[in-house]
Amino acid sequence: MRTFVKLKPVRLFCACYGLSLSGMALSADGDAGEPDAASARPLIAAIPKPKTTRYNLGLLQGGGKTLDVQSLLGDNSAMPGSYRSDIYVNQHLAGRHDVELVMNPSGDVEPCLPLDLLELAGVDMAKIKPGENLHGPPHVYPNMHPAAQPCYSLPALIDQATANYDPQRLRLDLSVPHASMSRGQRGYVDPSAWDAGIPVGFVNYSFNTRYDRGASLNTRYSNLGLRNGVNIGGWRFRNESNLNNGSRYATSFTSNNTYAQHDITVLKSQFWAGDTYTLSPIHDSVRFRGIQLVSDEGMRPDSERGYAPVVRGIAETNATVEIRQNNFLIYTANVAPGPFEISDLSPSGSNSDLDITIIEADGRRRVSRQAFSSPPLMVREGRLLHSLAMGQFRSGYAGLRTPAFASGSLLYGLTNNLTVVGGFESARGYSALTVGAGINSSMGALSADLTHASSRVNGANSSGKVVRLRYGKFLEGSATNVSISATRALQPAYRSLTDHVQELSGMPPYSQPRSRVDLSLSQQLGANARYGNLFLTGSDQRYWNGSNSQSVTAGYSGYIGKVSYSLGVSHARNLDTGTWFGNSNIRQNSTLVSFNMSFPLGTTPTAPRAMVSATHQGNGRYTAQTGLYGNIGDDRDLAYSLQAGRDNTGRNFGSAALNANTSVANVGGGLSFSPGYQSANFSAYGSLVAHAGGVNVGQPLGETFALIQIDPPVPGIKLDNYAGASTGYNGYAVMPYATPYKTNWIGLDTRERGSEIELENGMQQVVPRRGAVPLVVFRGVTGRRVQFQLATDTGAPLPFGTVLENESGDRLGISDPTGRALVLLAKDSGNLTMRWDERQCSAAYLLPPKQENENYLRLGLQCGMESEK
Repeated sequence: MRTFVKLKPVRLFCACYGLSLSGMALSADGDAGEPDAASARPLIAAIPKPKTTRYNLGLLQGGGKTLDVQSLLGDNSAMPGSYRSDIYVNQHLAGRHDVELVMNPSGDVEPCLPLDLLELAGVDMAKIKPGENLHGPPHVYPNMHPAAQPCYSLPALIDQATANYDPQRLRLDLSVPHASMSRGQRGYVDPSAWDAGIPVGFVNYSFNTRYDRGASLNTRYSNLGLRNGVNIGGWRFRNESNLNNGSRYATSFTSNNTYAQHDITVLKSQFWAGDTYTLSPIHDSVRFRGIQLVSDEGMRPDSERGYAPVVRGIAETNATVEIRQNNFLIYTANVAPGPFEISDLSPSGSNSDLDITIIEADGRRRVSRQAFSSPPLMVREGRLLHSLAMGQFRSGYAGLRTPAFASGSLLYGLTNNLTVVGGFESARGYSALTVGAGINSSMGALSADLTHASSRVNGANSSGKVVRLRYGKFLEGSATNVSISATRALQPAYRSLTDHVQELSGMPPYSQPRSRVDLSLSQQLGANARYGNLFLTGSDQRYWNGSNSQSVTAGYSGYIGKVSYSLGVSHARNLDTGTWFGNSNIRQNSTLVSFNMSFPLGTTPTAPRAMVSATHQGNGRYTAQTGLYGNIGDDRDLAYSLQAGRDNTGRNFGSAALNANTSVANVGGGLSFSPGYQSANFSAYGSLVAHAGGVNVGQPLGETFALIQIDPPVPGIKLDNYAGASTGYNGYAVMPYATPYKTNWIGLDTRERGSEIELENGMQQVVPRRGAVPLVVFRGVTGRRVQFQLATDTGAPLPFGTVLENESGDRLGISDPTGRALVLLAKDSGNLTMRWDERQCSAAYLLPPKQENENYLRLGLQCGMESEK
């Protein structure tokens, strides 16, 4: 007669089946007993021995004493093994990794952590207690593979640290005292783990074409943007170019940049050689041919990523947006009617304006200008940021001379709240010196710098000074982000390096700028933008001859339930558009006000949304339109929109657009029509990547990307969090972008092809260098899924917990209470071994020919000769 002293409900978690069972727990003092500590092998040093709880196996379906499933019934309800799990450190997600669960001397299953995982989690390795586990011979547990990496108990290494595993949520919670955590390591990975990648060649393309036809308009325009690259060792060779063709333009090819790049770890810098742009935080960016060395903030811990502007605007029809910098086209895209936001720019320099052109379907062009300047000049205490460029000045304007020049700048953090700034520019007949400082306070970050420049052209001397102020502040309490930049020339004779080269070439500027103010403001209204969002960008520029120009864009957006709405206004005055249209002194004044609202027509995630919008221009033109838009498919990779409207003249118009994100490219097209005009556009963005494993087509690439390989090759496996990206015929997939010098987690979605492959690890991480293309290999086993009904030689079901192994001794699966086991078989025939309690037997199997759309087979597997283990 057994004595039960404790009642405890138990939840059993299994990879294939969820089973609930209630049982009565025996105390450690009962007849179940506890292993003799003296005879137990010391597996983990300094682990406090927990009180062991035993369960009455007679209450389990399938037999009782014949069951070997005590490891399933521990307090954490997890079997020993490796589980891909989310890892939280002090309640903060640190990543996803394989966690090894092992049985300790007391018979409980606990997480065992390798040192590299603790370092990745941010533990200060210098604070780990020295001990037998850490400095002695590697320790291997009896239920671990002999080649497994040594692992350790967290409480044995760090006082007051704990590791708790939740198998139901596949989550490991680590609690580590703050004193044992690394300081300043948030998001930082040691350079020894930076991956230089593999040799590759690639072409990243963006193609846009449009055709407009009307009573007085019949034009065709196409643009092909190319970003070509070759990686060899640590070198990145790049070319950025554009091919333009149109009925009103001669075919032209322009190479924007051609350079070689290499990172220099010891200097935390990037080195360039070739045709590129200067990257100085205090000087205007210029195009040049030469060499350049610039600090790379991405290599440092706790640093902000590189700044890039967000371009917002309003399109009345299916329009084309073109963005230029330094007279080079750097971005083009087709957008649907309504507000648009472009946040994926790759500007060619650090301090040159962006000229935004919106080409409507009826041929109208609206131009605005947006500043692109660095944030306030601030660095951390003791930090030194540098930039140095030397070479030949090479502007994007025809006819300008190419004098030799040099440029340099330094920023040094004297304290956390004070940064000093210095720099120079020098060319034939030209010199400029810059000094300044940045101050950080509770009111925000403010920097000021003063540049004195001297220019000598054809014996005439001119000199002057210019002052620049930059202010930035994020008010966390109100979620307000403010950025202001102001420039004022103190004398009309001040010349920038570009001004000097223009005069040296006999092409004096139309008028010297006197002052300029740029403002950017974004504001959340209410907690979590409950009452909407506001934004404002504006620019005001004035010249010494009295002329001026302004550009302003503002908007408000929000939600009421599932109804979204937005109100926007844009205004441009006296902007010169003649630079790239081939006409001089064309100036534009325009004002546009718009209102948009949308709401869902259903409750499903893919339900279409209805929209209504209205626009009004300062010249009295207004439009009103309504339509539908949405996504198709479970992955929402296909987007559509249909719209119709009417303008103030009574003219009806309509538009339709379709865009698809596929594994080989992102493509889209649109039509616009009315009695007065018809317009069609098409766009395609994608890439072609050549490597040792073959050639793969993919989606548009970022500056840094990765190649994913499944070994053995399995096509059609999707990448998590990258819409449309999947493996090709050769088992490779192009992951279109990655963050350099940071940990990038890569996961696979095997739901659609999961019956064909079993991966060793479905989640991996990679830390690429800037511009590198690392190769991430997922190894696995391919085969066919079979559910075996395991039986003894007499036909009785084998007991719950029977282990099924292949001829190599690899564990394939474990049986459920009815004697069934679901396994993946690499071969269509062979022998399998079944082990339970202290017994084992083997049986041969032969699979039938594979059928189309086969998911898994159901077969019987009956024991042959039984033997003792």
